[in-house]
Amino acid sequence: MSDSFKLSIFSPVRKLIEGESVRSLVLFSVEGEIEILPGHADMVSSLDTGSFLVTPVSGEPVQGVISSGFVRVENGEVKVLAETIELAQEIDLSRAAKAQALAEKMLSDASLDSAQFRKYQLKLQRAIIRQRMQ
Repeated sequence: MSDSFKLSIFSPVRKLIEGESVRSLVLFSVEGEIEILPGHADMVSSLDTGSFLVTPVSGEPVQGVISSGFVRVENGEVKVLAETIELAQEIDLSRAAKAQALAEKMLSDASLDSAQFRKYQLKLQRAIIRQRMQ
């Protein structure tokens, strides 16, 4: 068995990694944190908004935040399709703190319908996760 696998991570506007050999990938599925290692069983899973950590065969680990999407493990290759991708060093802490404050304010509004409430819950979740990356 190999000590690595091929990883690709994409969003609609960004190709973060394409076909890179890595040792592990940790990210959040809708069922919780998962770690993918070489030899992982084939699977498809929905992703939740959360941090990710890629350990490449060579070079420094890559850490960031994904906002929902899917991961597919098939024949020893892993593909992540995410709504958005941000690397840890790209996160603007001031912007994230402002987004958190706005989301918290909006969530206190009793007139929000369920769709609006969910929208601001997700915005709050993303803002908190972004701030934890630093």
